[in-house]
Amino acid sequence: MAIDPSVDEQRRALAMTATLAAQAFKTSDDAVNAVLDVAQQITQHETVLISEINTARSELRIHAVQNTQPELTVPAGLTIPLTASPCQHVASSISPFISSDMHADAELAVLPAAKDMGASSYIGVPVVLPDGSFFGTLVGLDRAVHDSSEPMVQWMQILAQLAATHLQPVGQQ
Repeated sequence: MAIDPSVDEQRRALAMTATLAAQAFKTSDDAVNAVLDVAQQITQHETVLISEINTARSELRIHAVQNTQPELTVPAGLTIPLTASPCQHVASSISPFISSDMHADAELAVLPAAKDMGASSYIGVPVVLPDGSFFGTLVGLDRAVHDSSEPMVQWMQILAQLAATHLQPVGQQ
């Protein structure tokens, strides 16, 4: 999607999101993977993922991931210090965080996603469970520079809400 998304792109995003919201899923994993598929189609980012963040331990674990390009692959189950991820900004504010070019920001450029994996673009929104507790993030990563529009952030927030209805923290499953 471009900075100023077209009406057709918005209609397409609405149709995909409405279809997703109306579906019944056999498992939580099926639902989460469907959310990631729609997020990837809306953002056009090479990798989309849902992280689970434990703020008390300052730890991030990749709960689910969809990688579309082998050059930018994030493994499911990967656990890293929260400070090693741009998701730290979402976790600290419980609000979206966007970087169109992490390499242009000295603080972000040294993080593994940018330095080791080559990601440039990051869009992350909080995933808040129905009980109001913070679960983690819904994220898009890409090696290309992407300017994320406000409508794209809003779609990601809607998708995060849909995902949240199917998620439980590890240990509560």
